[in-house]
Amino acid sequence: MDFFETVRRRQSTRRFSDQPVAHEDILTMLEAATLAPSATNEQPWHFIVIRDKELKQGMRDVVKAVLEASISETDNQARRKRLARMRFYSTHFAAAPVAIAVLARPWAGGGYGSRPDSTSHDLALQSIAMAVAQLLLAATALGYSSCFASAPVEFAREELEALIGAEPPWFLVGTISLGMAAKQPQERAPRKALEEVCTFIG
Repeated sequence: MDFFETVRRRQSTRRFSDQPVAHEDILTMLEAATLAPSATNEQPWHFIVIRDKELKQGMRDVVKAVLEASISETDNQARRKRLARMRFYSTHFAAAPVAIAVLARPWAGGGYGSRPDSTSHDLALQSIAMAVAQLLLAATALGYSSCFASAPVEFAREELEALIGAEPPWFLVGTISLGMAAKQPQERAPRKALEEVCTFIG
């Protein structure tokens, strides 16, 4: 598949068929991820490939438990409604044939200037974002569908880290749902025009 066609075809898919993902294809996607650029080439990533249904369901259950508790604890109707919409978006990884937990570790290079310590995490996350993007594009090129989600981590990071055995300095960034789409993808949500998001100087 042509590179630009791959970029145009990639969409976030959250409903999958039961068709398995070939192990060799997973390795190809992971290799694509690890070829991404990273700050000072530290490659601050680790990917946990989860095919075990019980573990995925256990992860889903802890996210749901925290989410439901958050819903019941708030009196703000707007927030309650927003949290309710997140039920599916934060747990769809459990129904995918493969879920990939994406881990990062703080950037070890230290800050270049006078920025606060969070700079180390920022540079690690920038590196992780590039690796995830390459993995998603590789999945598309191989004929699979995928979706990166940070929502599970927003609700139950520590609980999920305990379930998958993540230990400091590693921390969970998000999950990737991976498999064959259950149905044809809908038309892509419109993108902003280049004129709106780009500025040329010189």
